[in-house]
Amino acid sequence: MKIGILGAGKVGITLATKYATAGHEVLVANSRGPQSVSEIFSKIAEPVTPATVVEVVGCEVVLLAVPWLKVPEILSPSLSWERRILVDTTNIFASYKQELVVADLKGDFGSEVVARLAPDARVVKAFNTLSFDVMFSPTPTNLKRVLFIAGDDKSAAETIAGLVAQIGLHPVVAGKLAIAGRQMELGGPFSSLELFVPVKQAASA
Repeated sequence: MKIGILGAGKVGITLATKYATAGHEVLVANSRGPQSVSEIFSKIAEPVTPATVVEVVGCEVVLLAVPWLKVPEILSPSLSWERRILVDTTNIFASYKQELVVADLKGDFGSEVVARLAPDARVVKAFNTLSFDVMFSPTPTNLKRVLFIAGDDKSAAETIAGLVAQIGLHPVVAGKLAIAGRQMELGGPFSSLELFVPVKQAASA
């Protein structure tokens, strides 16, 4: 599968490396351009292609992995999504400096904003409920770590569930964005909730 990643910070680098290792064609873009991406990935052995934002948006699946305040900048109205899958991995932090500050969306929520900025995309929420240090840390013997997913399009959510399983996590599609997406947001019941399932159960689910 051709997977695009918008963002080359910790989340983008981690997911790009894991999906390239799994055999996918991975394109990565950031706001500074392909040369910057090339420099970031120069010491990583897995094949990752530096790209423009437009090239990334042309992929079958696009992972949004930029800081929250950069979301409106990267999701330009000029981009054409044509029903491709956009995975919102963001958390609504207004600041990461000294202390974490949560943005006040005045009753709105993150994935709803993302869906409005990319109206032709099939938006799925995933990879945001645990820190990446926790998400990919070693698990107890014979257990897999659960990763929650939310999305309005069943086919899109199932596609992302398959990609989640490929990198060693157990996907749980929790429901649609309006309910499960809010529950996955900062302060929601799924945020920071770490659960495990037995490996045999995960393999047969």
